Order: sequence, then C-alpha cells, then structure tokens
Amino acid sequence: MRVKVAAILAVISCGTNENNAATEGEKKPVLRIGGAESMMSSLLPALTSTHSRTRGTLEFELSSSNSAKGIGQLLDGELDLAAATRDASPSEEEQAKVLGWSFGDEGVRHIIGVDVTAVSVHPDNPVTALTYDQVIGVFCTQTIDNWSFLGFDDLAIKPMTLDPSSGERALFEDFFCGPRGIHARVEEASATEIASALGSDPAAISYVSLSQSVGRVVPLQPDPTSPPIQPSQQNIIRGAYPLYRDVYLFTRGPAAGYTRSLLDWISSPAGQEVVDEQNFVPLFLRPERLDDPRPLRETIHFDQGSSVPNQRSLARLQLLVEEIRERKLEHVVLEGYTDNREENAYPLSEERANTVKALLAEELPDLFFEIIPRGAKNPLAPNDTPYGRLRNRRVQIYLARDEKAEDDDVVVESGDEDPNGG
Repeated sequence: MRVKVAAILAVISCGTNENNAATEGEKKPVLRIGGAESMMSSLLPALTSTHSRTRGTLEFELSSSNSAKGIGQLLDGELDLAAATRDASPSEEEQAKVLGWSFGDEGVRHIIGVDVTAVSVHPDNPVTALTYDQVIGVFCTQTIDNWSFLGFDDLAIKPMTLDPSSGERALFEDFFCGPRGIHARVEEASATEIASALGSDPAAISYVSLSQSVGRVVPLQPDPTSPPIQPSQQNIIRGAYPLYRDVYLFTRGPAAGYTRSLLDWISSPAGQEVVDEQNFVPLFLRPERLDDPRPLRETIHFDQGSSVPNQRSLARLQLLVEEIRERKLEHVVLEGYTDNREENAYPLSEERANTVKALLAEELPDLFFEIIPRGAKNPLAPNDTPYGRLRNRRVQIYLARDEKAEDDDVVVESGDEDPNGG
C-alpha cells in the first residue's frame, strides 16, 4: 500500500539549497520511504506530513512492510529511505558492499528515536502484571498455556509473535528466550494481524510497540517480589524498563541533497517533537546519553552444584566489568542463591557470590563488595522444572544504594577499608 503526502503550504525559505530549489510552480522531488510497520503506521506519516506542512519542499511515497523488506528495497534502488527497527544484517551488509558502499559508512545509518516494546493483552483480560518468568513460560517454554495458571478463567492462552526478521521480535526474543528462541508453537503473524487479535480475542497476548496503542499494555516484574514496571518513556529514560531499542532510517550510501535535508530536520528539535508526540523516545532522551545511569542489576547463573558461572554468564560479566569501570562505581552487593535441591545451600550460595567477587576484583581491585548468601530463599521460578532451577541458581548484582532483599546474612568483603567507615 502506498500513500502520497503532498506539500500543502508555500515554501518557507530558510537559505538551504533544498528550499531554494523548490520554488512555486516547480515539481517537488518525491522521496520514497518504506519498511518496518511499527514505524510506518504512525511515526513516518506524522514526520512527513509535518515536514510537508512546515517546509513545503518535498512529496513522499510511504509503503509499509517490515525491516527486512524495506532494507531489501533500499538495496534494490526501490526506496530512498528504509525504516528499520534493527541494524543491518551481515547478508545485507554484503549486498551493500557489492554495490560499493557499507551500512557502516558515515551518513548511511541514521538513528531517529527509541521505540519501547510492551507486552499487550485484550482490554478485558484481568491480568495486572506479569513476571519475567511468566512471560518466559508463555512465549519461550510454553509451560504456561492456560490463563487459569495465572489465576484467571480456564481459557487457552493465544500467544502471537512477529516474524524472525522483525527488530521488535529480536529484542523480545533475546531478552526473554535467549538462544532457545520463541517456542515453535507460538503463532507467527503480522503487526496488523496481532493488533486485530488483541482487539477481538480475550485469549490473545503478544508484544507491540508502545507507539501503536494496541490492546492493553501490561507492566512487567523482574520477580514476584518486585514492583510492577510500566512500559513508559519515563521508565526508559530512568533505566527502569528493559525493552527498548533504537529505530533507524537507512540511506543507499551516505545521505545527500534532499534526503540529507529531511534527515537533518528529523533530528532537529522540530522533528524530535513529532517523535515524542508519537510515543517514541526522542534522541536527546536516549538512555545512554543521560547523566543519571540506569540501575546496575545483573544476574549470573550457574550449573547444578557448580560455583563457576556458566558460559553465557561469564560473557555478561565481562560486559559488566566494562560498565563498572566506565561509570567509576565503587560499591556493589552480591547476593548468592541456590535451587532447593542443592546440598549445603548457604555455603554454596556464599561460594558463588565469592566467585563472582573474585572475577570482578581481578579487573577491578578497588571495588568494594558486600556478600550476602541466601541459600534457596526467594526463588525466581518454580523449582519443579530444570529451567526453573537454573533460573534460581544465581548471583544477583546490585549497586549498594539499590533496593535488595532484607536479610541479616551480610558479609562485608573488600580489599580496602569500608568506604562508610564500618
């Protein structure tokens, strides 16, 4: 489907080549933009119509598909700008290089805002919040397949997912499902089909862009004891809500001429005001640009009976080291846990916390640690499944000022003096 957005006001000259070229009576240049449905449904129409109304220098052809198709059409010369909710893939990069340019070249990859992804249900669904493990049970393991498991009516849950080329799916899948991916039994559908189901089927559940206002979005809880976190711009800005990603406009080689002028306007205060109005987070509020950092909370997992983090957690620890170093943090809390089948739960949970401490201290010798062994307390997931037990065999890492479980089992550990004088 293609829509033409016409410039409807006289040209407002501001001294640019674009405005000088598009004079009254001349045919205005047409820019072809297409790609990700979550961007093309509201954001790009709002941006282009506002640009037409205030600048009057361009016309636009907009087409909605998905990130992969949009980038493919850009590579084929069918689009001037491709809207995408993910970065270019290796195969797309190879195709670009054959054409003599790269998605990594300056002026090709343009971040225009940040999108928030939310879990959404039918408006009549009584669910008030979902824990991470409940989301995992619905979408990743299919261990939760009836709303009665969540305390509601005896009704089969109808989870729905976008196709694998979607940036939204990549974000959701990586965060909740990891390498296992979304379960094969989860129905794959387009954004339009998902929106229809969330509006008509009380059993439906999916994930959507917050900008789409589809169904009723549900707050998330890291675990049953945590307060629900609303998917909102403010919670993205303060680092409390985890599901967000950059959204892009790609050009076929470095942007120039009318395309460059449009992109400059989108990144200007006038363009970013439109981004904000469409429930995307504007560029000046992107989380990584804030002075106040997000809470440092990480979970490191262990195999049965082991005090050595599993392979994936070791990789996450290295990223954590870099973040602690970059932010010049001084004081962290390490809470160790076991599942309910492991022997010597308290000593093992303390050993796990001390192992993480040793790995961090090896590269961060001045970091101050609190070690809290908790044994099998506060499970994140049921202990009656292998996956649940894996989730419970963990060390949770916090900034010292962050809220943590109340307990007296605190062992202060540091290579230096207690910074608080204790």
